[in-house]
Amino acid sequence: MLPSIYISHGSPGLALMKNNTTKFLEELSTKFQTPKYILVISAHWVTNSLKILYEDNPHTIYDFYNFPKELYALTYEAPSSKEKNDEIVNLLTSNGIDIQKDYSRGGYDHGVWSPLKFLYPKADIPIIQISLPLTYDAKELMHLGEVLYKLREDTLIIGSGSMTHNLGDIVWDENKSDVKPYAKEFRDWVVDKLEKADIDSLSNYKQAPYLAHNHPTLEHFLPLFVSLGASKSKVGKSLHDVYMYGNLSMDTILFEE
Repeated sequence: MLPSIYISHGSPGLALMKNNTTKFLEELSTKFQTPKYILVISAHWVTNSLKILYEDNPHTIYDFYNFPKELYALTYEAPSSKEKNDEIVNLLTSNGIDIQKDYSRGGYDHGVWSPLKFLYPKADIPIIQISLPLTYDAKELMHLGEVLYKLREDTLIIGSGSMTHNLGDIVWDENKSDVKPYAKEFRDWVVDKLEKADIDSLSNYKQAPYLAHNHPTLEHFLPLFVSLGASKSKVGKSLHDVYMYGNLSMDTILFEE
């Protein structure tokens, strides 16, 4: 049985870096068997209703601006699988969850390809991407994950976001060592609740310390709940307690059960 994981993908520029986070991501895939498929829900595809990317060969989307030109030369053109897409659509609809096939998006955003560039650099594993529906609350996202749980027999489920994500308070120094206290306090609160499987507290995450400081908008936090829901035990293990730019937690959470 493959795990579900939540990855903090950080800045798009991470794809050009070599540091302790990229080394960690390169080694992460050695902790579990090679999946037949990868299912990703990314902070960078936000929709009102739930959608699934329905393409055979999605292209690389550069959904960012003013980064080095080398970043726009990177590609990650892993295949998709309409057969697996159809299986997931049938699974969700049979469990009362509406999902629409998206024929127009065309590709993978950097929330997909930036971390996977390190986990699976050959880009040879079919990827299925579903959107992040902002009409869903935390409990609905967890229920989505619970329905997706059975896919874990052959599919790695990834929620791609960021444990903390306040770009307005970043210090643009990759090696910034002084972590903003509000970032650490929020991250530690979330990890503590995950390690204790405290679903009630996590479902009421608006009580978390400094939520608005860390997530002025919520799209980078919410994918966590899909990964959490796709776990039987609901116990999450922190694997990478590292910060970049003073306030970006690069934590990855592993759900094994």
